[in-house]
Amino acid sequence: MSSKESKAVLKEVREAIKGEKFKEAIEKCEALLKDEPKNYMAYLLLGAAYQSTNKTEAAKSLRKAVEFSPTAPTVALQGLANCAPLNELPKIYEQLVDLVPEKYGYYFEKLYAAGLNNRNIADECFNIFKRELKRNEQNEDRRKLVLKYLARIWVSFDFDVPTDDEILYKSGLEEILADSFIDQHLDANKRYLKLLYKQEDYANCFTHACEVTTKYPNDIYAYEWVCKVYCEAREVAKACLEKTDKPIEHYVETLLQINPKASLGLLIKAIQLFENQQYVSARDLLYRVQELQPKYRVALELLARTEMLIGVWGLALPLLKMIGNDNSVEYAMCLSHLSNNEKELQETIELLQKCDKNEEITATMARCYFKLGDKAKLREMNLSICQQAEFLMTPEAAINALQTSSDKDSFEVLFLLSKLYLQLTNYAAALNCMLKATRLQPHSSECFHYLGKIYYDTKDIVRARKCFEKCVNLNPLCESAVNNLSAIYQQLGEEELNEALLLNTLKYMKSEDSKRIHYKLGLHYFNVNKWDDAIQSFRTAIKLDVNCMNYWESLGDAYSERGSYNSAIRVFQKILEMNPTNIYAKLKIALIKSIIRMYPEAIVDFDELLSTHPDYLPGLKGAAEAHFGLANNLKQEHLYGRCKEHLQLAMNYLERTFLSLNDHNMFWLWRLTANVFVQTACMPSSLAYLEVSGQLAKLEEKTALLSRKDLFILASRFYTCAIKLKPNSFIWYEFALCSYYCALHFPDEAVSHLDMATKACKMAINEQSGRWQNWNLLGVINLHQAINKLPLAQHCFIQALNLERKSYTSWTNLGVLYLKLDEIKLANQAFQRAQQSSPIYGNAWIGQAMIAEAIGEEAEALDLFRHCQQFEYHPESSLGYAYWVCKVLTDEEKCKMPHYRHAIDSMFADIVSLDAINWHIKNEEKEATQAALSFQGFLNIRQKHYHLAERAYQQAVESTTAGEERDKLLINLGYLYLKINRPSEAINCFNRVTHASFKAIIGLALAFVRADQHQEAYSVYNSVLKSLTDENEDKAGMILVAMAAMVYGSQGEADTKTILYQCILLKNSPIQALYSACALGILHLDNQLTTTILTELKKYENIEVHCAHIAYLTAQHYAAINKTRKGLTYLLSRVHVFPHCAELRKILANYLLDHFSHASQYHVATSQIAMSSIELLHRNKSKKSDCIEDSKSLLIASRALRPINKIRSLKLIQHAIRLHPQNENAWRALQEVH
Repeated sequence: MSSKESKAVLKEVREAIKGEKFKEAIEKCEALLKDEPKNYMAYLLLGAAYQSTNKTEAAKSLRKAVEFSPTAPTVALQGLANCAPLNELPKIYEQLVDLVPEKYGYYFEKLYAAGLNNRNIADECFNIFKRELKRNEQNEDRRKLVLKYLARIWVSFDFDVPTDDEILYKSGLEEILADSFIDQHLDANKRYLKLLYKQEDYANCFTHACEVTTKYPNDIYAYEWVCKVYCEAREVAKACLEKTDKPIEHYVETLLQINPKASLGLLIKAIQLFENQQYVSARDLLYRVQELQPKYRVALELLARTEMLIGVWGLALPLLKMIGNDNSVEYAMCLSHLSNNEKELQETIELLQKCDKNEEITATMARCYFKLGDKAKLREMNLSICQQAEFLMTPEAAINALQTSSDKDSFEVLFLLSKLYLQLTNYAAALNCMLKATRLQPHSSECFHYLGKIYYDTKDIVRARKCFEKCVNLNPLCESAVNNLSAIYQQLGEEELNEALLLNTLKYMKSEDSKRIHYKLGLHYFNVNKWDDAIQSFRTAIKLDVNCMNYWESLGDAYSERGSYNSAIRVFQKILEMNPTNIYAKLKIALIKSIIRMYPEAIVDFDELLSTHPDYLPGLKGAAEAHFGLANNLKQEHLYGRCKEHLQLAMNYLERTFLSLNDHNMFWLWRLTANVFVQTACMPSSLAYLEVSGQLAKLEEKTALLSRKDLFILASRFYTCAIKLKPNSFIWYEFALCSYYCALHFPDEAVSHLDMATKACKMAINEQSGRWQNWNLLGVINLHQAINKLPLAQHCFIQALNLERKSYTSWTNLGVLYLKLDEIKLANQAFQRAQQSSPIYGNAWIGQAMIAEAIGEEAEALDLFRHCQQFEYHPESSLGYAYWVCKVLTDEEKCKMPHYRHAIDSMFADIVSLDAINWHIKNEEKEATQAALSFQGFLNIRQKHYHLAERAYQQAVESTTAGEERDKLLINLGYLYLKINRPSEAINCFNRVTHASFKAIIGLALAFVRADQHQEAYSVYNSVLKSLTDENEDKAGMILVAMAAMVYGSQGEADTKTILYQCILLKNSPIQALYSACALGILHLDNQLTTTILTELKKYENIEVHCAHIAYLTAQHYAAINKTRKGLTYLLSRVHVFPHCAELRKILANYLLDHFSHASQYHVATSQIAMSSIELLHRNKSKKSDCIEDSKSLLIASRALRPINKIRSLKLIQHAIRLHPQNENAWRALQEVH
């Protein structure tokens, strides 16, 4: 395309752009550029066309235009500035500034705006301005403008200021400061102040800050700089303030109004207070400043100086170390007061020797030499009179020297004089001097410390408290003052203040120095029963000093008091690992085991302790208490022999204590000994005695054996001695209880003992009327039959219940009172309330059982007494249950009732009641009643304990006077002798019966028979028959059967038949007569008699009670007439009719064994039938299994199996022997098998 055509096309493009026909313009430009790819104007117009539609394409075209521009590309760059990305703008504007210098202000603004809008290109803009600054050093106006923009970017983006650029930076800030309308004006002021401070131009910094406060009165920054410069360059600041019209207080107050927590404002206030010698107030403010600015050196230095002036060297030392002044004179002064370490003191001396000598340094060095004990060095030093008096002279000489010194009214002299007078216990002079010294330096913590000590030693607790509080307020690290003040708080009972004091002290102490305060805090928590806090404090103290035994012991005590007994034991065991001879740890382990009722282990520990320290009083006391506690446990378990043994051992230890001490004014000793006496006296009669030293009992014998009465008398004396030492409700209560027990055991003297018990109980109530046990005991005393003041007893029980509504003991006693008054409903309600309060309190259930007896609810009474057996032993419940069980067992009708049957068979009432009555008689011993012994005898017979039954009946007979009851006992004993086949003793018993009854006479006759005295027996039976009336034909029949049996043995068959015919002819002849007649016929082969009798027995054949007997006689009849197969068939038919009858199966097994042992097909069957009889018997709940009968059945089974299975037969024989070792047949069978 020619040049002319190109120009025409470009003209058309311009016209299209003017007409906003951008698409047409773009197409023409692109067409032109295809022919002329380096056409500058085409690219320029193409970029212009794209400006409104596509900035990216526009930028591409304009870049080409800049590239192919034949001259300076001003227009292209101006266009590119409108569409280029931000990161390209700085270079574009830099080129435009050079190309269009007359518009430098416009492009500088554009360049600043570009940098301000994008942090990523701000650095580049900043560097462009710096280059422009160098290029325009001669053009002042342009330079100032560049400097202003440069500083604005500097301020806006907080660029670092290199040391080389500080002058440039300062000039730029000054340009901004000159124009107050710039947005960054306030920020520039802040940066300017910071720069001046950095350049240590404190005067200009302070002056400019004051000016800024005028321009920006509500902005805090300038006020802070005013205060900061004042704090760090006080002299400069004061000089500047003289040129202004506002004092420093104006700036401080304004700063604190804007920000009440402004640390610099508070610091200036502290400085002013310090300058006015108000050190305490200054320190308070400085601590606030430290909280706000923990590492501000100026504040820390001033705080350290303040603490040193107050005398708190322990707080000043870490402050000096924190700010790096650990090589300063101040640091050495602090060390000289605090340290006793030889190395540190030597280092302090070396440090001070490098310093110029003055009075303070000399005193500090002297203090170090004094602590090191280097008197020679002290004498070499040039010491003042005061220093000589402190470090070299005796107190008396020092006082004389100081009193004659020229500066005797100075603080140092007065303070030292007071300390010297205090050493000589001249409290008045010490107080006078210390008060004068305190007036001179009221901020000195040491003055108040010594004032407190003087007042404390002179028993002026009020003033001592105030002085120590002031001292601790000034110097919280003064451990002596803290200890004394803590002791005062504890003495006054102000535990909360004591806790606050100790906690406040710990805030200031280093952890390694705080162990004693932690320990003291632990003791405080221990005293106020805060066990967890006490444990934590003791553990902290132990961490700081693991070898201190006191800390470990206190920790163990805290665990023990909290109830963490295992942890306490482990702590004390740890102590013993560190120190095996620690007696306290051994004692505490034993005591803790006593507390948790590990009495046997505790006793072992006490014995070990006392073996090495036989006269150790706490050990003797602990051992006695452990034995006494174990005795109480054993008594509850009714192990009276062992209980008595431990009571004697407890008495032995208490006796050793009494005899080894000259001073017996120990309450616990008298009380514990009296308790041992009472517990022993309440033992069963055979054990109610103690062996005691005659000296202790005030008897002539070396060792006295004290009876029950002696024990009660001595217990009363000991309780009286304990009351004299420490009267309180508990000891009066125990004394009253002792007197009450005495009344129970000695009824003849009951009135006098109960009177004493009443008086003692009233004294207990006077001491503590709010203790329900006291009222309850007084009620029990008045309920006793010797006093029988029932209204008063009722009042006492109600008082007890008003104090403790859930006192099941008082409810039960109230129920007994109502029961005594025959108020059944009220008694029931009282016992019910007792049961609700404690469902396991047996006495309440006994009360309900007695109510059931009273209203005739026999089944309920039995159940209630049985329930009582689940609780601990009680004589009333054991006797009551045995009575009701015996009553049921002797009543055939009741035994058939399901309720009673269940109680006997399923709940083993007879066994449980026997166990209960055994306990009863064991406890009561000689006081056991004949009824209890009778119950024991009856229940033992039921369990086939014949020897025990015999002994029980014999004791009952011996304890009973002649009369009806004694006759019953003799009859029972006689029948027992008959059961165990001792007829001679039976005859003796029956002959001793004074009022003969039918049962006694029959028993006597039976005894004669058993003793083969048939004539006497016949005579007795005959006399009974004559005395019987027609109404007693059943008894006559039984007597005739017995006579027949006796006659058969002595006179033969004929007379026996006569008597049996006579019996059978009776109207209500017993079935036993038929059995006897049938057996007689079988034995003597009298078939007619046998057949006749069996015909009579047919009507009883299907009655289960008689079926086995009838089946046996019938089978034996068939066997006698050689019809064994028919007998077997008959027995099998009866087994089918009564398959559950064990006795019938046993008869069948015996029959098979006797008559069919030759038939091998019956051997297994015979064995199985015998075994099934045992199983059926065990299943039958109405009958008890009998080991003797089971042994016989096993022997039958064994004999049946012997021909076919000897091993099984042998096992059955062995089983039979185990069940009944006296079974002679089983032993013979065992021999035969072997």
